[in-house]
Amino acid sequence: MIREATKFDCAIKPDYDNTGLTGEWFRMDTFAKANFHGIVRGQLTGATCVLTVTQASDATGTGAKTLGAALTFTQGSKVTMAQVVCSSVTASDTVIITPYYFNGEGTLTAGTALTFTAATAQSLPDREFDYDDDDTATGASLAACINDATYGVPGMLAVATAGTVLLTCTEPGGGDRTVLCADNGTGAFDITELAGAVGRLIVTDLIQMADFEVYVQDLDRTNNFTHIGAAFTSVDATTFTVATLERAMAGYGPVGQAVSVTDTSAAA
Repeated sequence: MIREATKFDCAIKPDYDNTGLTGEWFRMDTFAKANFHGIVRGQLTGATCVLTVTQASDATGTGAKTLGAALTFTQGSKVTMAQVVCSSVTASDTVIITPYYFNGEGTLTAGTALTFTAATAQSLPDREFDYDDDDTATGASLAACINDATYGVPGMLAVATAGTVLLTCTEPGGGDRTVLCADNGTGAFDITELAGAVGRLIVTDLIQMADFEVYVQDLDRTNNFTHIGAAFTSVDATTFTVATLERAMAGYGPVGQAVSVTDTSAAA
């Protein structure tokens, strides 16, 4: 089973309204590789936060020092879920969405940036949504433009509820990574609003992820560094953060999982 070969832990506890948070340090002397996954939610326009990975000589973080480069989460950049709140939108307010697709190597490739503009009447070919009513109708029109099979954003789904438009990929996590094709769904997307529309088309990231892989041979073995950890810094007040850790290729097996309950999909 996967759980017998890959050790999964919460590297940094879920948190909110905390400008910085350091997780625990996990031993690597019995694993060959590890991967930290950072996930943030709630970043507003212009917000950023940083995830750093460190090595240490024990589980208390003795002598901790940075591994590799810091990872910066930039609002609206390669997110997998976001929302747009319509609030008294005016003419010419815009939202720009750029879908990303997986290429044959499993990396993200940018598609065409599409601009959706507020107008007095909806026009799908012009990517114009109707703002000339209430916020609920504005959100519904924006969603209709994004979802249009010809002029909308390929591989994306917009759902409007009471003026809030939820944006996701049609295939969560992306589709077939071997083919660059809209039918396979996007892997992520960029989203920005016109600078003057920030208070009227309020874009908020709901899921943005980053990962950092560690190879045990890159730890400072001369000084007996055996543990790794991660930390979030420069976090804005609106942002939720969490990080997980996977360690693989254990020197023994099966690994133990520190979970409260477990099951499989196999028939009883």
